[in-house]
Amino acid sequence: MGRWVYIICTVCLVWGSAEAEIYTYRDTLGHRVFTDSPGSHEIDMMGARPLSRGEETPSSPLTRTSMYDSMIVKAAEHYHIPFALLKAVIHVESGFNSRAVSPRGAKGLMQLMPVNIAFYKIRNPFDPAENIRGGAAYLHSLLAQFEGDITLALAAYNAGPGRVRRHHGIPPIAETKDYVVKVDRLHRYYRHLTGRAPEYRASAAL
Repeated sequence: MGRWVYIICTVCLVWGSAEAEIYTYRDTLGHRVFTDSPGSHEIDMMGARPLSRGEETPSSPLTRTSMYDSMIVKAAEHYHIPFALLKAVIHVESGFNSRAVSPRGAKGLMQLMPVNIAFYKIRNPFDPAENIRGGAAYLHSLLAQFEGDITLALAAYNAGPGRVRRHHGIPPIAETKDYVVKVDRLHRYYRHLTGRAPEYRASAAL
């Protein structure tokens, strides 16, 4: 049956539209794993990204989602960003793969672009602590630019702040709209797990 046991429970959590449905699987160790891709058994935790061929996988998906928590907590506290929000961004950006590289050259856990790697003086973008620090600093600056509006800050993280300002909101880019929805969903999921209330306001228009 491969790495995954087939679906044991279909829709377990639904937030918003049908596109926001989350399904649950059990892995080979019996751990419950969440995904928004009901037809895929090669998805790594909640449908953030498929695993690449040859990529090493940990013994438990739950380990993979929590292995950077201490670094996320430190960066979140330093930059006054909700832990759940920062973790959600990492989840969607890289699926917790510290060696991830995008076709556009974004690197590491928070998929930092070269300009931000240079600006935030990141010596090794594949070092988890450095990458999270740089991504948290950038996200903090976006939240400040958009007066604490999480939705606009997330859109800017994906598409760039210039585009968000030009469109006075989320740019009409399918990838960006999908990105904002995914991060928002995971933000609420991780916030539910930690029992923490959001420190920033979110735009109603997702």
